[in-house]
Amino acid sequence: MQFKPTFSVITATYNRGYILWRAIQSVLAQTFPFFELIVVDDGSRDNTEQVVKVFTDPRLRYFKLPKNQGPSAARNFGLKKAKADLVAYLDSDNVWHADFLETMHRAFKKHPDKVLVFCKKNYRLTLIEEDGKETPVRDEITNHRKYFDLKRLWHRRIIIDTNSMCHKRKEIIRLGGWDEKIKFWEDWELTLRISKKYPKGFLYLNRALLDYEQKIDLKKAHRVFALWEQEEKKIFLKHQGHPLLEGQQWFPPTQNKSTLGVVEYLRRKKDGR
Repeated sequence: MQFKPTFSVITATYNRGYILWRAIQSVLAQTFPFFELIVVDDGSRDNTEQVVKVFTDPRLRYFKLPKNQGPSAARNFGLKKAKADLVAYLDSDNVWHADFLETMHRAFKKHPDKVLVFCKKNYRLTLIEEDGKETPVRDEITNHRKYFDLKRLWHRRIIIDTNSMCHKRKEIIRLGGWDEKIKFWEDWELTLRISKKYPKGFLYLNRALLDYEQKIDLKKAHRVFALWEQEEKKIFLKHQGHPLLEGQQWFPPTQNKSTLGVVEYLRRKKDGR
């Protein structure tokens, strides 16, 4: 009898062989065993393939794309290969807690009408200073709200992170999957489209079920934040006119959202100011 997984877990990765093993291990260590793990190598030039092939678990499937196309394209490829009715994602720099899938399974069993279930995450931010020194500046639980509503989502006061969500596969495919033209905030853009079609389709779990450590290199910060603002504009123009956008303050970007403003904010947080 062919194995029919309950979850398809998609890991889109690019040149992350040095850290990918941690994500894979956290999936294979799940207390809920009925899943497949689809690793989509987005044209890596490092040792990603060798790292994946160390794992011999038959639930792991590996695909390598001929060239780098971006995370949204890689996730869409994974969606086409997915066998399960429920889909979750784990990027190479994130780690799930052992009961992530078990908790998601219970949530969908209890609320079969929901399209997407998501949780909090433990988030740690480290600045890489100009001299190469790494300075931790933030260690917190994201989405520390007690409840979820669509206005918070559209005003970007709550972000449904790729790695914290689990959704029904067919419904998201009908919406067109991930927008491959969006290079940053693509998870947020996807959830905006979901909210248009399924405004009552969200379930928020008020607990952290994963860990994520982000590092920002100050030497590259100007370029990175400029790209973020560019993608924000794309998302705004795509959804312009939606009534829940009224009163939003994320676009156009204000001065305190500029690169220097963000960096100064982070440094103040580090110093406790």
